[in-house]
Amino acid sequence: MITVLQIGNNNWAEQVDALPQDMQWHFCRPNEIVSFLEALKQAERAKIMVASEERDEPKIRIRFNAILLTETIDESLLEPLDSTIEAYGLYHDKGLFIRDMSPTGIFRRKCLRELPIDGDISQKIKYLSQVLFDSQYGAKLKIPDIDVNPNFQGNIHFDGHVGMTASGYFGENFEQLFTFRYNLSTFPVALEIWQEYVKKSGTCDLQLRIFPIRAGSLYDLQAPIILTEADMQEPYVIPVENEKISFYTVSIYAKGEGEVTFGPLHWRYSRIGLGRFVLGGERHSDGKRQEVITYFNPGDMKPPLTVYFSGYRSAEGFEGYGIMKSLKTPFMLIGDPRLEGGGFYIGTPELEQTIVAAIQEALDYLGFSSSDLILSGLSMGTYGALYYAAHFNPYAVVVGKPFTNLGDTVKGMKLLRPDEFETSADVLLNATGGTSPANIDNLNKKFWEKFTTSDFSDTHFAIAYMEQDDYDRSATERLIHHLSQRNVHIYAKGYEGRHNDNSHSIKKWFMKQYVDLLGEGYERRGR
Repeated sequence: MITVLQIGNNNWAEQVDALPQDMQWHFCRPNEIVSFLEALKQAERAKIMVASEERDEPKIRIRFNAILLTETIDESLLEPLDSTIEAYGLYHDKGLFIRDMSPTGIFRRKCLRELPIDGDISQKIKYLSQVLFDSQYGAKLKIPDIDVNPNFQGNIHFDGHVGMTASGYFGENFEQLFTFRYNLSTFPVALEIWQEYVKKSGTCDLQLRIFPIRAGSLYDLQAPIILTEADMQEPYVIPVENEKISFYTVSIYAKGEGEVTFGPLHWRYSRIGLGRFVLGGERHSDGKRQEVITYFNPGDMKPPLTVYFSGYRSAEGFEGYGIMKSLKTPFMLIGDPRLEGGGFYIGTPELEQTIVAAIQEALDYLGFSSSDLILSGLSMGTYGALYYAAHFNPYAVVVGKPFTNLGDTVKGMKLLRPDEFETSADVLLNATGGTSPANIDNLNKKFWEKFTTSDFSDTHFAIAYMEQDDYDRSATERLIHHLSQRNVHIYAKGYEGRHNDNSHSIKKWFMKQYVDLLGEGYERRGR
């Protein structure tokens, strides 16, 4: 159920024939917020006591997916509603004049935004019903699932999950170059798609064609959606279709001559202008059309800013929202949807700079310096936390099961971990352009050339590691050896087992370090 509270003088729900299914609409006037909230709590309390038949006074928590302002209002009147919405849950109607925001008021804490849609009231309500869903999901159509047109006479080369390169003459007119073996399903929400590709040479032109398939049929293709290269400069949103469409088949068409490397096609539930994956989520891409994603929550706008780099995950989206929100600080989530489950947050200088810029933008929004920053991550996320710590010199770094020498992880594939975590070879190829011993050495050097640029004189390091880690066996030893020569505060704890043998204890330790750091450094006691 999507629940919306409108605050204004005229109730939008009374001006439409019917609300969308599964939408609950509340309305109150600006000067009635306190009485409205109390009445709503009383009603919820009564329902719970009747259902449970208990005499104890139940705790009531009122939640809205969004609060929509349709009249100008002093933000102080909204303070009683602070706990009823998450960040990015506060909107105002398009064209509405909003008074100056106070530095730490609810408008900034909840990231007040304008509703990005024109049209009549019914269209705006329908839009809200399509973008305020609770879940997030994304995945990809992968490189190994590409079927090349057998009539193509040029050269084809596959590089694991990194890319497929096609070179040669594609035809005078647009001809199908390849199709993805698996189709996209339709969903009750809009889908957003993004195709990775890099033109390496030549004058070829590309099209991405999406063929809707009629429900109940495997071959009844409808007229295609044709995206030119100009159309593909931003993610394309496939709107919610009618019930007659059940799947989409996706193909790349090309003409002319040249060499092009194609990466996976990413797809995800779309917020249609209100964020990527989640409300307020952002994506950042480089010249290779590879992405990283970030989400910033201002929290209470009091130090520190805590940043969590996601671990390896094949599903695309943000990880760690619950644990970071439980700390009750401003926080940022950073994800890496590349390759099979992540590219360890390294890539082109352009891509790496977007991560630095996103963290710095959050610090600037809060008015913090990097001394009020904690970077953290588990497994793959440790590489990101450690790598970017060299740029920021944060207050603390909290990592569990760290990586430093990714090249050594690749070398371990043959004997140490046969047939396991083969995606590390994709990371090597994507980051260095090859898989030779020289590329392996260069990947190892990439971390240390970055990490050694800082002395970390004011940074606390908390490191948990697996004593028989089979991914990067010497990461913690190398870190301690390097940091101990600089009088850095280090706390390290080892656990019996290989890399993935005791994740529960690592996560429990991870949260304890956060609680201790917040208590000792910022007098934030308890969660």
